[in-house]
Amino acid sequence: MTTQLYLQKAEMQLSRGLEEKALESLLSALACQNRDTVSETQTRCLLGEYQFVHQQYVQAQEQFSWISDRAEQLEHDYDDLLNEEIREAEVLLGIMQRFGLCSER
Repeated sequence: MTTQLYLQKAEMQLSRGLEEKALESLLSALACQNRDTVSETQTRCLLGEYQFVHQQYVQAQEQFSWISDRAEQLEHDYDDLLNEEIREAEVLLGIMQRFGLCSER
């Protein structure tokens, strides 16, 4: 399966309350060899949100930092397509830093 298919599977699983299965799907999406940048960004955002909610702040920071570090290039390459993911990553990174839930970058 492709990154996009694993992402869609994870979203469907989350909508059904199958969090552990969704987590497996998200991790499988990132393990795909043929990742496309859009799907990878969306996957990392959703995985980071999951980790944030489950108080796995170090792991969440890793996902959000990946997005934040590439924000300018993502905006340039994909116009408005990934704005929501970029904004979400920056907001949650800011919250984690403000309340000392992760390391300062």
